[in-house]
This record gives sequence, C-alpha cells and structure tokens, in this order.
Amino acid sequence: MPSLSNSQYVKPAKLSRLTSARNKIFIGLMLATPVMATLWIFNFLLRLTTSWFPRHLLPKAVDDLLGGYLLQVIVLILLLLVFYILGELAHNFLGKRLYNMADRIFSGIPIIRNIYTFVRQLCEWVAKSRNTMFNAAVLVEYPRKGCYVIGMVTANAHPAIASKIKAEDGSPLECVNVFVATTPNPTSGFFIIVPKRDTIPLDIDISDAINLIISAGAILPEKTTAGNGNSMLHIIDSLIMKHRTEEAEPPAAAPKP
Repeated sequence: MPSLSNSQYVKPAKLSRLTSARNKIFIGLMLATPVMATLWIFNFLLRLTTSWFPRHLLPKAVDDLLGGYLLQVIVLILLLLVFYILGELAHNFLGKRLYNMADRIFSGIPIIRNIYTFVRQLCEWVAKSRNTMFNAAVLVEYPRKGCYVIGMVTANAHPAIASKIKAEDGSPLECVNVFVATTPNPTSGFFIIVPKRDTIPLDIDISDAINLIISAGAILPEKTTAGNGNSMLHIIDSLIMKHRTEEAEPPAAAPKP
C-alpha cells in the first residue's frame, strides 16, 4: 500500500485554523451583539421620539453648540419631564378634569376619534397588564401526582366554592384560584381551584414565571442565576474551554501503509 505524502497532512491543519477562527468570531459576535443591539435600539427610539422637535427655530449658535445628538438627549429629558408632570396632574382633581375635557374633544372629531379611541384602548390594555391580576407564582401538582406546573394565584376561592372542598376530617379548606398558563402562549391556559396547603410558593416574580413558561424552561429566573454571575460570560467560558480542548487534542494517527 503506498505511503501517505506530507502534503496530505496540510489540509486538516488548515481546516483546524479555519475552525478556530470561526469559533473566535462567533464568541466575539455573541459578546458584542447585546451591546450593539441595545445602542442601536436606543438610538432608534431617541431619533423617533425627538424627530418632531423644530430645530430650525433655534438660534444657529445654540444648535451648533449643542450638536445633533446632545440636543436629542436634552429634548428626550424634557419630554420625560412633561410626562412626569402629566402623571403628577393625574393625581389631582384638575388633572382629571383636563383629561376628561381632552377625551371629549378628541372623541367627537370625525376620523380623528377612530384613531384616538384605538390608541386609548391600547394604552388602557398596557396599563391594565402592568397592574397584573396575579398575586404570586406557585407550584401545583398537576396533571398527576409527581408532576408539577407553574401557576399564578389570582385570588382566594369564593366562599361558596371553597365551602364545598373539605379535608379528610370534614373540616373546610382554604382554597385559592390558580391560573395555569400554557407554553409558549401564556395568554391561554386553564383555571383550577386548589387547596392552599397543596401549593408550593415560588421565590420568583410573576414576570420571571411567565418568561419561564414562554421559553419552556429555557430562560431561568434571575434570582436563581444571580449567584453564578453573568450567564452570558459563563456560556462564553464554556465555549472557550471546549475550543481549547479541541485544540489540545492530539491529531489522529496517520493510517499505516
């Protein structure tokens, strides 16, 4: 059988260097993407919320002094200050009177009222979703013994219902209403009534519980991962260790002639 020439060992080495470069590019991309995406989104929102400002009305000296980006940041801060004042006015009688007056005006203008009503309903939905109906996240044994699902407690069960659920000795049990969301759409699910003693409270926020449900368990709550530091850095470290292990592995022995 003919012996293998030295040139036949060059190609695997080149492929190894290409693989090493590809892995390092991937690791650098994973580290830079969150920062780059955050800056891009912030810059986009900044331009979107301040593009209405009439810069041409400012004196040229002021415009040249502040510059485009600095001026946008100042306008954004002033806009947030206006929103704060509006929120402060909503707590008193005068602010509510002004809102009701503006609501009647915009609701009475043809065409405009359709846009206004849609946006108002959207804002009402966002405000209601922020003030969540869920009180706590719990574990419930469902659909069989030994299996658990994450549920959100909405309220104590109505006395007319809870009175029908009794312990083995006939004494009434304190029951809670629990919403069990489905994956990956947490807006659908089912409602169950569970004795409070059969629920296991979870030390996580409602938002963390919902994220856990949406991701089918892939996105862990921050409280459980805080002790391990930055999870992205840990993932990158594992990739680097794997890459170094692959580089340290001795090349496969050449086949004997």
